[in-house]
Amino acid sequence: MARTYNFRVKNKQFLVDNLVMKLYSASHRLCKNKLIPKWGGSYRIIHIRGSGTYILEEMKRELVPRTWHVLKLRKYYI
Repeated sequence: MARTYNFRVKNKQFLVDNLVMKLYSASHRLCKNKLIPKWGGSYRIIHIRGSGTYILEEMKRELVPRTWHVLKLRKYYI
């Protein structure tokens, strides 16, 4: 079973300067209504911290306050 599972799992990896969207947490001020999108923004990856964590910045060149794990990010398509 493990071999079949591992065969189908695709690891996500992002590079520096990729655009991503981040998952808002349940306590985020925008997630009070269940109809509001859970993914938001267009953020740029500026640094890779290793083992799947990234440092992001907004499009206005402002840093996002903490690091983000790869499971909480999704590729942003223009």
